[in-house]
Amino acid sequence: MKKIIVLLVIFYLLRPVQAVDRELVNTSRSPHIRMRNVDLDAVRWTEGFWADKFELCRKAMLPGVHQGLLDPNNSEHLINFKIQAGMEKGPRRSTAWSDGDCYKWLEAVALVYQVTRDPKLDRLMNEWIDIIAKAQAPDGYIATQVGNDTTKRLQMPHMHELYCMGHLLTAACIHYRVTGKDNFLDIARKTGDFLYEQFQPRPPRLVHFPWNPSVYMGLIELYRTTREKRYLELAGILIGNRGSSPGGGDHRNGGTDQTQDRVPLRDETQAVGHAVCATYLYCGAADLFAETGENALLEALLRIWLNVTTRKMYITGAVGSGGGVSERGDPLHEAFLAGYELPSRSAYCETCANIGNAMWNWRMLALTGDAKYADVMERVLYNSMLSAVSTDGKKFFYCNPLKWTGEQTGPHKHHTATRWSVHSCYCCPPQVARKIAGLSGWAYSISKEEVWIHIYSGSTLKTQLPDGTKVSLKQKTRYPWDGHIAITFRNTPAKSVSLKLRIPGWAKGANLKINGKNSQNDFRPGSYVTLRRKWSFGDTIELELPMEVRLIEAHPNVVELRNSVAVMRGPIVYCLELPKQQNGESIWNDGVFLPENIRFMSHFDRDRLGGVTVLTGRALSAAEKQRFIHETKASTSSQQNADWTNQLYRRFESHSVSGNEVGTVDIELIPYFAWANRGISWMEVWIPLAR
Repeated sequence: MKKIIVLLVIFYLLRPVQAVDRELVNTSRSPHIRMRNVDLDAVRWTEGFWADKFELCRKAMLPGVHQGLLDPNNSEHLINFKIQAGMEKGPRRSTAWSDGDCYKWLEAVALVYQVTRDPKLDRLMNEWIDIIAKAQAPDGYIATQVGNDTTKRLQMPHMHELYCMGHLLTAACIHYRVTGKDNFLDIARKTGDFLYEQFQPRPPRLVHFPWNPSVYMGLIELYRTTREKRYLELAGILIGNRGSSPGGGDHRNGGTDQTQDRVPLRDETQAVGHAVCATYLYCGAADLFAETGENALLEALLRIWLNVTTRKMYITGAVGSGGGVSERGDPLHEAFLAGYELPSRSAYCETCANIGNAMWNWRMLALTGDAKYADVMERVLYNSMLSAVSTDGKKFFYCNPLKWTGEQTGPHKHHTATRWSVHSCYCCPPQVARKIAGLSGWAYSISKEEVWIHIYSGSTLKTQLPDGTKVSLKQKTRYPWDGHIAITFRNTPAKSVSLKLRIPGWAKGANLKINGKNSQNDFRPGSYVTLRRKWSFGDTIELELPMEVRLIEAHPNVVELRNSVAVMRGPIVYCLELPKQQNGESIWNDGVFLPENIRFMSHFDRDRLGGVTVLTGRALSAAEKQRFIHETKASTSSQQNADWTNQLYRRFESHSVSGNEVGTVDIELIPYFAWANRGISWMEVWIPLAR
């Protein structure tokens, strides 16, 4: 009998993690989705843009964030777990949300370990998980900002206890899927059980918890991992509480628009309040719909999404304009403001909120299969997410404004002229690290007889469809710098399989070949092209996306942006950056204006800013602008009279009668994400037109 028990224990310890549990977000058994995620080990970056970013994360971001969380000058500290566990002595010196950001870093470590299998990372995770276990109270409560005094628990929503626990739950599920170990998952179960006991009875005094709702995603992921329905039930209760008791007084207490807690989510028509809280709420509600299919949730998310994308989102995919007062009279900060209130210089655009926007759109994509969500997701990834990290992967931004005018400081303490490694709120670095570490999980999806491709980058896919049909692909491309994408089948599925290729909304004139022959498909921008056939080994699909430079205009109700344009090439938003050390101030003071008919040349420079495509053209100074207006019959703006239904940004079409080169000032534009890597500068995304 003892021998049998020993064998059973060995089998348990050595068992492989079930494939059904190995997705970044586990939708393997979610009944109300259009497509499912692939396993964490199904995709590998091989070369190109995201392979390079993953390596930057592995080599620089991950150890850098670890060092940052150990730095006593930072605002988030791993040491608090040791203090709570009685392993160190000293006062706690951190923000109330510090624990959650430490868990985000652990999630990033697990995702990198999934690829590298570096035993040092495994030991590092085990070390901190053991410390966290010692810091956890016997009943499952854990929050170092509150400590051991049970009378102080769950007294103030702004203490962020559930924010921190939510990130614990998510990180523990990822760790379990990557390693098969349940040491972190056991902590998460205890935490989930504690929360269920506190909130399932629905005590009125806790109706405004949580302040920042990462716990919704965490609870649903814990349910998906353990199949314990009480965690899903609790997520539903907490989301149902939102807005059920408006008027909490101070915005720190809940019950106001600041925390999306004045109007029940199912009745809401617009995005309001703190942009991180908002996007996390929408993510959690999307996860809940994936499990329950409650139409009221989806309908609310569709309304709010339309409000965001047609009224309140920056061209970089960033969200959260800043501070003010909501339409219903509540004070706001770090928040969605009124429609079309999108200032460039004071744009808050917190990195965590921007990434939250991408997370929400990725979930909406899974629910619906609609490419418009992938377009927003992509816009964030290549612009307002990457702008948060320096090209060497060691320093970060909290705010991501769209204009900078040479100062050292900005309109808010989180606006900084250059990136930092020490900051008064260190939540964004681990957020960037975990997203880049796990981004391969967003590249592909599967459905009944379909393989979906969302992100174009050098990669391999080895997966199987729900019926067990194996599919193996290889993707080669230099996207986003080049529009040529080649996808080759590496195995021979025994039956017909559909390949669904995303045609970005900006990609007019895309071209497709199969085994060298043109394919007569409908290449509607902002959709997925479906290629269905019985594929053979070596079959190659070549997608060509047009990469011409586009000028973009904003809705005329964004008053600040009238008679200005942004410049895009592919998914990349560009900016004019004039570093102080390169005479930037003088050029800025002379003025830079774009002729309507400006023509940009593009070239890739592997030695610039980590390797980027730069744009060069000829602009006008303020003085030359007057000559241009006098000598040419430039168009007058007609955008206010045009049909802008459900559009916030669109391609600008020049109506200038002059086709000559009129610029006199040589300018160079760089990708927005690469700005501020050359010291203090003058920068703008929206460049005035000469008209």
